[in-house]
Amino acid sequence: MSTALKQALAGDYQFCHLLKIQFDWGPIYMTDADEDISYGGNIYLAGMLKSFSSVKHSSGIRIGDLKLNFNALDSAVVALGLGEKWMNRRVELSKLIITDAPVGALSLYKGLISKMDMNSSGTMSFTVSSIWADFEKSAGRQTNTASHQKFFPNTDPFEHTPFLTDSVPWGKEGDGTVKSRSAKSSFEAPRNKRNNNQQQEP
Repeated sequence: MSTALKQALAGDYQFCHLLKIQFDWGPIYMTDADEDISYGGNIYLAGMLKSFSSVKHSSGIRIGDLKLNFNALDSAVVALGLGEKWMNRRVELSKLIITDAPVGALSLYKGLISKMDMNSSGTMSFTVSSIWADFEKSAGRQTNTASHQKFFPNTDPFEHTPFLTDSVPWGKEGDGTVKSRSAKSSFEAPRNKRNNNQQQEP
C-alpha cells in the first residue's frame, strides 16, 4: 500500500467500486459511481453495475461466492448475459479511494463467473466463485439442459423425451415403434427401417 493511500485512509475520503470482467476479446470496466471513472488508463462505465453482495475476508481457504447485480435495462448488459460466453470469466472487484482525485484502489475480490440469472424486475446477476471452487466442481458434463447447451447452445437435449417410455430395456430388440404414456401419438421408425426389419423376418 502506497504512502498516499495510507494517508487518504487515515483522513476523510470518498470511494466507489471498480469492476473488471475479462472476456476473450478484451476486458470490460464498470463502476457503481454516478459517472464514468478514469483510473489506471481505463474508463470504468457507470450505470451498468447496480450492487453486489457483502464481501467477507478470511485468513483460511474458503469457497466464497460474490453476487454482482447489473441493470438489465441497459442493452449492453443484456448482451453480456445472453450473447457472451461468460462461464469462468475472470472478475476483479476493487474499492477506489478518492480525495480530490483518485488516490489508489484496494482489491476486494477475485474469482470466476459460475452462474447467471435474469429476472423480470430488470436485474441481471452474475455469481462469482473463488478460484477454490474449481477444486470441488464436478468434472465432466451433466445430464441437464444447461450443461448440454454449454457445448451445443442451439439444441434441446430433451426434445424427444416425450416420445420415450418410462423405462428402456437395454439390449432387448424392439419392433421399431416407440410408444409413450404421456405423448398423444406414437412415434414410428422411418419407412426404410421398418422395411428392413420386415425383410429380415423368415
